[in-house]
Formats: sequence, C-alpha cells, structure tokens
Amino acid sequence: MAFPATARKRRLLAAAFIGSTALLSACGSGEDPADGAAESSAASEPAAGASESAAALPEPDLADIPEVVAVVNGTEIGRDIFTTTYEGQFQQAASSAQASGQELDQAQLRTTVADNLVSTELLRQEAEKRGIEASPEALTAATDKLLESSQLGSEEELRAAFAEQGLDDAAFDQQLSDQVKLDALIAEEAGDTAPTDQEIQDTYDAAVAQQESSGETATPIPPLEDVRAQIEEQLSGEKLSAAAQTLIAELREGADITVNL
Repeated sequence: MAFPATARKRRLLAAAFIGSTALLSACGSGEDPADGAAESSAASEPAAGASESAAALPEPDLADIPEVVAVVNGTEIGRDIFTTTYEGQFQQAASSAQASGQELDQAQLRTTVADNLVSTELLRQEAEKRGIEASPEALTAATDKLLESSQLGSEEELRAAFAEQGLDDAAFDQQLSDQVKLDALIAEEAGDTAPTDQEIQDTYDAAVAQQESSGETATPIPPLEDVRAQIEEQLSGEKLSAAAQTLIAELREGADITVNL
C-alpha cells in the first residue's frame, strides 16, 4: 500500500540511526555519482502511475522474529531494534525490486538486516574498546543531520517524533552517541579520504564515456565543476566503506556471534 506522508517520515526516522550500517554496503551500490547528478532532476519528479505501483508493494513479513535476533560477544540484539531497522529499509528494497521486475526476497532482506546489525554492534564494541568519545560538537552536527533528513524544524520536534516511536530522551541520546562514535571509529580507520583531482577526473570521464557508449544522452551529464562536490562525496564514502568492511572482517574473525533467524 502507499504510505502517507506521516508514515514515510516515521520510517525515515526509524532508519535515521543506521547511517554507519548503510555505509557498510555503499560500495556495492553501483551508482556513478556523475550519472546520479544527471538523473537527479528526473528522479525528483513523481512518475506517472507511481501511486498505483506503490499500492502493489508487499507488506513487511515480520512473523516469527525471535525475541533475541542475535548475540554478539554476549550482547543481545533484540526483536525491537531488528523490527525498526527492517521496516526502515523495507519500502526502499521493495520499490527497487518492483522497479526491476523482481519479487522482493524478504528472507534475504531479514538476513541482510540481521547481518548489518551484527556488524554495527561489532563496531560499537570496538569504539568502546578504543575509548572513542562523542564530543558535544559531533553530537550537535549529528542532530543537525537528523533534522535535515527528517525535515523537522527543531530538536524538540525531532525528539518528540522519536518519542512517538517509543524512543525516549535517554534512548535517543544513547543511540545518537553510539552513531557518532561509530562514525569516528570508521573515520579513524580510513584516514584521509579526500579524493585526488585525478581520481575525480577519472570518475567523471568514466561516467561520460559510459553514457556515450550506452547512447542514453537525452539528459547529458553536467560539466565536471557542477558535479564535483557530489563526486568527492561519493569517492570519500567509498573509502570509508572499504575501511569499515576491512575492520568488520577483522572483528568477525575473533568474535562470538549467534544469529537466531
């Protein structure tokens, strides 16, 4: 069914604290930043019949989810956080599957969500082990980011929206702090992620060449300077994602992990 605006906002908020988890799969997206810039205008406009397509989306299948979804080095990942995360990712996954003419494999999605939650818990534990703290400045920046993504006007409104979902101020502060620490941990592992001018130019040239070879030139890729910031962000994100994946692989080797799905 089509989600009303309020429901969409709640799902956005429900997924808001999984930025680092989303980062874990950023390298596998396959989207070229210059291509994305060329398509952004068209993508922002509702497609004809979009509401009818949305009506055909399946419902999230959360039957038989155990009370404890996973245990990571003695720390439990409960059904509530799994359900919130799953619902936060479900609509996008279902829409993507529908757009490609495929049926969403919810069993696979459940496995992916559980795996990402395990990875996030491993990172949280590593950040704690290293004594990484969440500075007031970083917490403020993270709050501002949440406000931007949720399109809410103030921190009070943001906290009230989370409270409606059962996340009180103490839980909000804890999750925000954990997110900031995870981001700091990954940044520490990655080091300098700023792409070089050559990397930016190569990425842009590859996008132009790909578009020309495909013959899809109805929406030309903008000049490099118009999409430079987007390319920089994408390349930096890829380096962060690669560092996170490497660290997670190392942490998994010595971890005691049980998944109950």
